[in-house]
Amino acid sequence: MPKTKCLTASMLEVGQRHLARLSFQRDQVEQYCALSGDYNAIHRSTEAARLRFPDAGDIVVPGGLVQIAVTGIFGTEFPGDGCLGLTFVPERFRKPIYPGDEIDVEIVVTRIRAPMIELDITLTDPQGDLIATARSKLVAPDETYRAWWSSQS
Repeated sequence: MPKTKCLTASMLEVGQRHLARLSFQRDQVEQYCALSGDYNAIHRSTEAARLRFPDAGDIVVPGGLVQIAVTGIFGTEFPGDGCLGLTFVPERFRKPIYPGDEIDVEIVVTRIRAPMIELDITLTDPQGDLIATARSKLVAPDETYRAWWSSQS
């Protein structure tokens, strides 16, 4: 099991940033499509992907897969274990992501009303070109949960 963090609202500050890098493989796309029932051809066929995106070199990674990977960061890295997701509002993707592409995720704390925290999320490619943005509201773990979490390691 991966090592997690567990940050309470009192441990966070407005303006605090967290950076992560994500990449997706074809088998992850297949698993996501099977679990979600999203069998859009652009996620299964390079030919279909090229009809929508002429420069496509591969299938398109589903936006929902990217979204759940970002929410995975919330539950493991920032703020970490014990947080509860309330909302995740993505903007449209400005360009497609293909298996093997790396994307950078920047998460910024924009508001804290303990235990609720609000975050802005920016996805860019390694060259810094914007892929998408999103906003999220989470409930950070409380001190009791953090104490339990600390006792588990």
